[in-house]
Amino acid sequence: MANKNKGKVIQMLSPENYIRQKARTLPVFECLVNNDWKETALANVIVARKHTNGNITAGMYLVDLNCLGVKDASYWFNITEMQYREILQHAQGSMKLVKISYALAHNIVFAGLEFAGDYGFKPFKDFITVAQYILEEDSNDAELIEIECGFDGKPAYSRGPFDNDTKVAGIIAQLEKTAGSGNYFFIDENENWGGDEDEDNYNPDEEFTPCDTTFQFKIELDGVSDPKVWRRLTLPANATFLHFHYIIQFAFGWEDDHLFSFSEEPYGSPEITELNENDLDDKEKVDAGEVMLSEIFKNENQQFAYVYDFGDSWEHIITLEKILPETILYPGCLDGEGKCPPEDCGGAFAYQELKEILADKKHPEYKDNADWLGLRKGKSWDAAEFDIQKTRKALKDII
Repeated sequence: MANKNKGKVIQMLSPENYIRQKARTLPVFECLVNNDWKETALANVIVARKHTNGNITAGMYLVDLNCLGVKDASYWFNITEMQYREILQHAQGSMKLVKISYALAHNIVFAGLEFAGDYGFKPFKDFITVAQYILEEDSNDAELIEIECGFDGKPAYSRGPFDNDTKVAGIIAQLEKTAGSGNYFFIDENENWGGDEDEDNYNPDEEFTPCDTTFQFKIELDGVSDPKVWRRLTLPANATFLHFHYIIQFAFGWEDDHLFSFSEEPYGSPEITELNENDLDDKEKVDAGEVMLSEIFKNENQQFAYVYDFGDSWEHIITLEKILPETILYPGCLDGEGKCPPEDCGGAFAYQELKEILADKKHPEYKDNADWLGLRKGKSWDAAEFDIQKTRKALKDII
């Protein structure tokens, strides 16, 4: 008798699709949260589910109960229990985790999500696209536990030590729009960091001075095509690498939410970066605010690397095209191509997948991604969009 199954292909689900379709059928293994979540209003919630083979699929959710909701979300699929315990051990290095009921874990996450949504703040992308499906659906059947959000019933945004001015201004503008003036709290924790000056505050009026040599650079985002994403910029040779970082951020349209480094090759050493207290004795790292471009760039066609966001790993290839004997008063953009990828989309490979999803409105992941990007009905993601006049104005306004 002929084998009826001969030639039959078994379609395996990707980890993401498995989580979306089947994670909720797995029994809950355990749930945890940091023990001080009520006092800090910042909860690190872990929900782990167990497969029949004993492996674990788990989600970890960083929830700001005072204002921003689900700020971060990560997930692990079908890992061994030993790997799972190693992840917990690493997390315990910065916080004490305690076991809680699934009902409490569920309510912490969705209370923060709902409170933030009332003020127009969206959850982290990976929560929308994948990590939410490790949690039960938030329906009327879910057990309700009252979770206090905000401060005295109002949203309270606390600026962390790594929140830059652009991010802060955006959050404050959103609160002004949705809560109204006087109906929210803003705590600037940076006032207690590093003395009188905020090191995260870019103030080129004091530091950025003209000189008689101008550098012309072409900066291209590596690994991104159809279209490529690049900018041709001019700036004084005596600008620091910290200036250069901010100029690249504005020119491309990044949001300056992550760490960065300059080096001869991606992740090479020494790194030219923004130092914190833990980096002061690290001989492999150099303070970006203390090194001028002219100290590194000597010859035309010389190349360097700029990496932004060590998670998504956006690698930029910097080429010094021309050394010009002229003075400019502010950085300029001569040319460019391509729209900046959205922050936290997963890197170059994931961005290519995202573009394919957004090009097909029938794709099962289209709606989640369109919602995350805030695309209104009838609007599409135009990867080729580049407004050079807007870019030039942004660069001029930072001086």
